[in-house]
Amino acid sequence: GCSFLSKTRVIQEHGGRAVIIADNAYDNDSFYIEMIQDSSRHTADIPALFLLGRDGYMIRRSLEQHGLPWAVISIPVNVTSIPTYEMMQPPWTFW
Repeated sequence: GCSFLSKTRVIQEHGGRAVIIADNAYDNDSFYIEMIQDSSRHTADIPALFLLGRDGYMIRRSLEQHGLPWAVISIPVNVTSIPTYEMMQPPWTFW
C-alpha cells in the first residue's frame, strides 16, 4: 500500500543501487501505476523502474525454475523502429 517512491527509498536506505518494482498481479499486462512523487517531499537517488505484473512474474518464475537467487537483466530501450510513445507499451513487453 505504500507509494512507488516509498518503496524506492526503502531499497536505497538498505544499500540498493537500483530497483525494479513489479505489480503483484501476475496477469496484468496493460495497467500502469502513477510513478510520481508522493506528498512526502522526499526524493530517491537510485534508478527505479516499474514492470507490469506479467513481466515481473515471468522474471521471478524464470529465476525459480533455474534455482537462481538473482540474475543480470538487460532491458532494451527500443527494439522496434516504432517510437515508444506510439507503441503505448514499454519495449520490453515484446520479449
